Amino acid sequence: MGGIFLAASSILVASYAHGPSAGMAEEWEAPAEATRIGNPVAANQRSITAGKAIYQGQCVACHGNMGKGNGPAAVALERRPSDLSMPMMREHSDGALFWKITNGRRPMPSFEKLLTDHERWQVVNYIRTLTVPPEGAVLRKESKETTATRHMH
Repeated sequence: MGGIFLAASSILVASYAHGPSAGMAEEWEAPAEATRIGNPVAANQRSITAGKAIYQGQCVACHGNMGKGNGPAAVALERRPSDLSMPMMREHSDGALFWKITNGRRPMPSFEKLLTDHERWQVVNYIRTLTVPPEGAVLRKESKETTATRHMH
């Protein structure tokens, strides 16, 4: 019984130590050449659905279902995973996100050998659906396909 209490206390302390914004405390910039790379995979319903399946298999444990960096494994990490739903994620190019997924940064692993290039681009397309628009943003007129993909997660 004491061991269970000690383990639960450690998890609780770790979650407070990381705090709500710990995942954004240290900026992670992709090289300029990576930021200029365009996404060769169309962000359509098919690629977003495939990206979601990959995300759920590879990323949810740390980044959480909605990309907030609050997955069940996040509390045990020394650096909290980034909140992929933050409006500032819109400032990162697809190429930058692809580079980060490809290369990783401790504790996030590199996915270069775990996923194909195509799969990593699909994950980028899915991550884009997690980002909430900034407050007061003017939404552009959407196509039926864009509206359908927004409601997929």
